[in-house]
Amino acid sequence: MNLFRKVFGDKKPVIGMVHLLPLPGSPGYRGSMEEIYEAAHQDLQNLIAGGADAVIVENFGDIPYAKVNELITNTAFAAIASRLRKECELPMGINVQFDNVEAEWAIAYSCGYDFIRSEVFAENRMGPNGVFIASGPEIMRLKARYPKDIALLADVNVKHTFPIAEQPLDFTIESIIEGGADCLICTGVMTGKSPGIEDVKLMKKIAGDFPVIVGSGVNDRTVKDYFEAADGAIIGSYFKVNGDVMQPIDPDRVRKLTEKIG
Repeated sequence: MNLFRKVFGDKKPVIGMVHLLPLPGSPGYRGSMEEIYEAAHQDLQNLIAGGADAVIVENFGDIPYAKVNELITNTAFAAIASRLRKECELPMGINVQFDNVEAEWAIAYSCGYDFIRSEVFAENRMGPNGVFIASGPEIMRLKARYPKDIALLADVNVKHTFPIAEQPLDFTIESIIEGGADCLICTGVMTGKSPGIEDVKLMKKIAGDFPVIVGSGVNDRTVKDYFEAADGAIIGSYFKVNGDVMQPIDPDRVRKLTEKIG
């Protein structure tokens, strides 16, 4: 059974983001683990109160992202993730920037999370944080060694990166599906920027019954259109105070969007 379907059933999920403040080991760390937890706890509770269907916990504040994090960063992430998991009955996911799949699988596996996000599952890409080689082979071997029903959500042409070499869209999609992922993510070029609705429809046409969700730029004005074309959405910026990705979650904005789709 496709694990995306197992996690979310027939529902098209609204997946909110808990963006962690800078963790130990990152340039912006402020010296207080409790401050990180308290901010994450409040964002999580506001997403729940607003009616989100699921949550991804991400080390958003660790800019610029490392290809491999220090042990203290991954350990701190796991400590926060473990506390948050106890507070939430919704499906929860892990994203360790940037595409640090070993840490993602370890944290999700150890802390009881339901899914992870891989930005470069079947592509080789580059961007401001470095060069990233397709991580699908590594993830699937981790899953074979440490098996657990953790869904794999895989980006296609992920935001904030560019291809090292162009490859056809249908080839990428088929490679992700064949490689063992459970869902495709369609994003715009950067955080808060939505992909064109035609891009989503094309990806869904190629993927067929395989789940496709939108990974950026969805708001209360566009959510109905995107949900007609896709199987759900990850929403970060719009749910923040004044739509500013650096601000906390505004439960009223979460509620306003979720009410639009019933």
